[in-house]
Amino acid sequence: MAANLKLIEGVLRTYPDDRELLLLAAMARANYAFGFLFDDLEACRIARPDDRVQQDRLLQQLRMSYGLGRDYAERALAMNEAFAERLAGRRIDAVSPAELQPALATLNPTDATALFWLAFTWGGALQAGLDAGEATQLPKLVAMVERVVALDDRVFYGVGPHLMAGVLKGFRSPALGGQPEAAAQHFDEAKRRSQLLLPDVLKAQWVFAQTERVDAFRSTLASVIEAEPRADRALLEALAKKKACRLLANVDAYFLEDAQPVPPSCRIIPHKYRLRAEPLAPPEAVDP
Repeated sequence: MAANLKLIEGVLRTYPDDRELLLLAAMARANYAFGFLFDDLEACRIARPDDRVQQDRLLQQLRMSYGLGRDYAERALAMNEAFAERLAGRRIDAVSPAELQPALATLNPTDATALFWLAFTWGGALQAGLDAGEATQLPKLVAMVERVVALDDRVFYGVGPHLMAGVLKGFRSPALGGQPEAAAQHFDEAKRRSQLLLPDVLKAQWVFAQTERVDAFRSTLASVIEAEPRADRALLEALAKKKACRLLANVDAYFLEDAQPVPPSCRIIPHKYRLRAEPLAPPEAVDP
């Protein structure tokens, strides 16, 4: 993955204004960041909560990769002259929500892919280390994702915009403005279209955990772990199974429930870090 990514970026240096290459580089950086760096960071935070050095290193790498992907996507999007004129040389985070809306209105379906990767990379960087100042950018991110869905919701295997919309609507609790029902609809639509496992994992994390539905959380993740993966989407399916094992192993982080050993199938999945900080105690022996 890393070698292919550097190859794409090398060709892009020769043809810096090729829109297709810019979109390919943005997609490569986004997938590398989400599928490898963010997954490692998420796992490290759980398995080694006191290892700030490793966590900071992964966070810096993650932000760098997302940042490069964002640059590529912004360059591709700026090729829409009407959009570029509205922004007047400013980046998205430098304009107000009121200024962003008319700029987004200038985009057409051919811009959906660039806008999707811009929202994905910017949103991914925000999610990895969100602070109070960055939280003010969330309404603009929501507006971008909603515009992608309106323009062309088939970007990235036909499910990308729905997965991103589901996370954005579900990552906050209902008390803080989250919309779990709307999030569930997006995840269900992504599942219907793709039959991938990742929508179910994200639904468990951002809908069932937020609405305190522990039985649905457990059963959904267990089904993902035991499911037959799509052979033509092996990387996404492997990532979904890894995340499902990690979430299930740490059920006590989301609910007032005792953690239980994960299914045996999790043991054959390559995990770079332990699934939790402390190993689960073996089941108590039952007296005859």
